[in-house]
Amino acid sequence: MSLSERRPEQTAEQSQTATDWAFCLVRWGLFAYLLFLALFNPLGTLSVDVLFLATITFGAYNLTITILLALGLLTRAIPAFTLIVDTIAVLALLPLTGGAEGLFFFAPLFPILVATLRFGWELGLLLAVVYGLALGLAALLGWEKGQPWTELLPAILQSLMFLLAVVIGGAVGGRAATEPTDQETGEGSDSHLPDRIKMVYELASTLSATLNYQRVLEAILDISHLGFDELGYRMGESVAMVLLYDENQELYPASYRNLMVPEDEQRRIKGVSGIVGRAINSAEARIGGSPAEDPELRVFRSLAHCQSMLCVPLRAGFETYGVVLFASTKPDVYRPEHLDLLVIFCNQATIALQNATLYQSLQEERDKIIDQEEQARRKLARDLHDGPTQDIAAIAMRLNFARLLIDRDPARARVELARLEDLAHRTVKEIRSMLFTLRPIILETEGLVAAVNQYAENLRQNDNLPVEVDAEQYRDCLDSEAQGVVFAIIEEAVNNAKKHANASRIWVQLAVQGDIFVAQVVDDGKGFDVQAVERSYSTRGSLGMLNLKERAELIGGTLTIDSAPGRGTRITLIVPIEEEI
Repeated sequence: MSLSERRPEQTAEQSQTATDWAFCLVRWGLFAYLLFLALFNPLGTLSVDVLFLATITFGAYNLTITILLALGLLTRAIPAFTLIVDTIAVLALLPLTGGAEGLFFFAPLFPILVATLRFGWELGLLLAVVYGLALGLAALLGWEKGQPWTELLPAILQSLMFLLAVVIGGAVGGRAATEPTDQETGEGSDSHLPDRIKMVYELASTLSATLNYQRVLEAILDISHLGFDELGYRMGESVAMVLLYDENQELYPASYRNLMVPEDEQRRIKGVSGIVGRAINSAEARIGGSPAEDPELRVFRSLAHCQSMLCVPLRAGFETYGVVLFASTKPDVYRPEHLDLLVIFCNQATIALQNATLYQSLQEERDKIIDQEEQARRKLARDLHDGPTQDIAAIAMRLNFARLLIDRDPARARVELARLEDLAHRTVKEIRSMLFTLRPIILETEGLVAAVNQYAENLRQNDNLPVEVDAEQYRDCLDSEAQGVVFAIIEEAVNNAKKHANASRIWVQLAVQGDIFVAQVVDDGKGFDVQAVERSYSTRGSLGMLNLKERAELIGGTLTIDSAPGRGTRITLIVPIEEEI
């Protein structure tokens, strides 16, 4: 066999060796990270002794592979062997580092990407399913009934991340497989495969490990620049921007590189025409010419000297977050391989943006709940201070007075004790009424209608306020959590009418109309200007109506307030009824 005939085989062996070295380096990176966790235990929840022993074992395994690589003793069977060992090692190390919520949660990406790149997407998908099932089972075993479903969110998002890794690895591996002719021309594109593997793995790890959207945007630009450099073309000077939609649905530079004109940081575009508009409308990446000739991008003075550009939309499902734009001073510099690489990175980044947005929403919901609980505590303290606390203080003072009267005027003392008994009964009734509004036991035992009827009866007896309840068209269709929220909204609405509306009568209606639940609280009070009150929230400490609407949103409902000065108030709550109910 001639030398020229052996050259492709030798090149393939060299490529495999280079890939083995790349994977070996990644293992050393994982080993260093595990060693850091074992030595410093940053979360304070790890069994460091067991983790340290497992880390040393993992290091010894990779040291053996490194020595065999250095001596050139690895065989064709070694990739399959190392994949099996890597898979088992990650499965063993995950529970030792906290599972899906631990600091080593991204580790399964390594064997999944290795399997996809070396053995095809089918094996990568199999590993992704195995890891996803393992994490899901662990999450379900640790999940207790009554906990919010968001406790399972880390395992769900991580399983989706594994599937996305298969897609990314398949795309990168498929591209490498379609370029064997580069070996004949001396280009040697396979020599870039280990670097691309490391880039994809680095991007997946970086994006999956952060819930800060700004870091996600920075990673898109940095990794994309590195990826373009690895493709080996002379790119010239370039400008890069991530344009995201603001609250006015205009695109602004949320992150950028080489934006030379400071004023460009404040510019906005609509994103409806030019290359940006075409990319967003078609949901496809676009390669274009000079930005100076683009109807929208020409407002960016930093792009004036550029001759070519590449635009990729950041889109997930039917939601578009913005676009990623690269522009170069060289004409026609961007090729399909640049487009493909940037699309891969942007798809991964879009998932990370979704995760960051979801996390931010959860944080905002948590803050709202904490604020509502704090307001409830302040209200309880205020009500206790204004009512029962003063009554009990009065009872103590009058008891002392009655004690002095017993010897001097027994008849008057008996009258005073009778008054004290009446005051004590009223105080007990007031405290029970407060406890009822906090969490009525009857709501849990007999349901919403019974709780509302008892609340109305308490108002009639204690406050002499006529409250009529109509529940003839209601049927039991809400779960206990939704009933608690509905009762809290009704209680708050009635309380507002009692305090502020000077109402002589209040009506409460509960009904089911088709597949929706409707609750209405109507009073004949003085009414108010709804828009004026909403505008004044920015300067007021009380956010009563806003709290009502936020509570309605917690159970997927909507709340509307209809009022005007002189014609009372109508508050309507509408909640969709789920089919399983």
